[in-house]
Amino acid sequence: MPLLRLVFIFLMSLSTAMASENMLQQAVKQFQAITGYSTTMRSYGNAEQIINYRYQKPGYVRMDFVTPHKGAALVYRPDTGKVQLRPFGFIKPLTLTMEPTSKLVRSPSGHRVDESDIGVLLKKAQELAQQGSLEVLREETIQQTTTVVLEITGEENVLVDGVHRYLLWMDKKLKLPRIVESYNNEDQLIEGLSLEDLTLNPEFAEIFLL
Repeated sequence: MPLLRLVFIFLMSLSTAMASENMLQQAVKQFQAITGYSTTMRSYGNAEQIINYRYQKPGYVRMDFVTPHKGAALVYRPDTGKVQLRPFGFIKPLTLTMEPTSKLVRSPSGHRVDESDIGVLLKKAQELAQQGSLEVLREETIQQTTTVVLEITGEENVLVDGVHRYLLWMDKKLKLPRIVESYNNEDQLIEGLSLEDLTLNPEFAEIFLL
């Protein structure tokens, strides 16, 4: 193979790797720059859920469940370090207070409510990329939004919080993930998550109280 062709292939490969890394870094910087966000989360894989999700720095979270457990709501407040859960929307006085480590307020995949935001996801993706590879696969239009699909794969037997591979559909305009899929080291889907109607820096008023 001619030397110039080898150099061209090397430069193209280097350029693709740098673009992938830059896209993940841009997402981290974007998250650092915002004050909060709201979205409708649809999960698939182990369990199917639809949740109206609100996040405000430095870590306030509110989840209002659409399916299953319609009407249920929970709030995590970093100032108290506690989760408030209203399991039945039609019985508003019934509110439980518990630790974020409680199994009652973990997702079907075991995720904690105080570690459920995009920022935590991006940190885990960065950690996996540092121990593996990061690649741009393609562009796709999702929910009338142009996205770039990133693949992050750990080296053999490398897991970060049980994840060996991520697929991230990155919104080219908002510079944040719109769809996330996580896979184990047997390449089985652990969880898929779609972030619909993603809105940055909304006004929340006093919603982080039950």
